[in-house]
Amino acid sequence: MRWSVMAAPAAMAAAALGTASPVVADDRCDRAEVRAERAIGIAREAGVALVEDIECDDGRWDIEGRSADGREIEIRIDPRTGRVLRVERDG
Repeated sequence: MRWSVMAAPAAMAAAALGTASPVVADDRCDRAEVRAERAIGIAREAGVALVEDIECDDGRWDIEGRSADGREIEIRIDPRTGRVLRVERDG
């Protein structure tokens, strides 16, 4: 199941952290330890300088954006543990 979360905290976090699109989540992420704000922080620690999209689908956070040098980067994060599952860099 996938649905859009635009509750005040999620919308404010998206605006404050520079995300380009709304936060999207499934119900597994609503019950998870790692919320959108923390997932963005983890992605930044892994090299995302600009967040362009964040969603939680299929039980993981998928964050797309750009690195400091402008390359595309995608980070997958476990919403229960905050562990980075995958980092993909373009070019």
